[in-house]
Amino acid sequence: MTEMPLDEREWALWRSFALMSRQLWNRVEQRLQADAGISAADFEILHALSTAENQRVRVGSLGEMLMWEKSRISHQVSRMERRGLVERVVCEEDLRGTWVGLTPEGSQVLEPALLVFANAVREAYTSRITPDIAPQFATTLMRVVMATDPTA
Repeated sequence: MTEMPLDEREWALWRSFALMSRQLWNRVEQRLQADAGISAADFEILHALSTAENQRVRVGSLGEMLMWEKSRISHQVSRMERRGLVERVVCEEDLRGTWVGLTPEGSQVLEPALLVFANAVREAYTSRITPDIAPQFATTLMRVVMATDPTA
């Protein structure tokens, strides 16, 4: 790697990526709030739990899955637990461990939110990527992911 400032092309790539990323998440967040009544953070946790074995995950593993700090997971789960969307369960095998599980109420909230999320992503993102460039685009994005976190 050379140690020099970004050139004009590199700045343009970075700015377009950063702007796209922020705007896309803002759009998804707005649509989830308006049409499903939940935040993007709620959605991420509900979706992660819905796809997990037995619809539950250890708190630490949930943080790793979402790449969130321990305190953020703890606060978000507490807020969702108060609303009945998730529940904490003490791990029988390891009494120090805690599971976060999806409740029936959480499943009910997630179902329409999945459609809201899908529509927002299609409208603002996937419909803008033509089928002829989609494979190369996905490959390029995964190269960046692997360069920043090879365990992903």
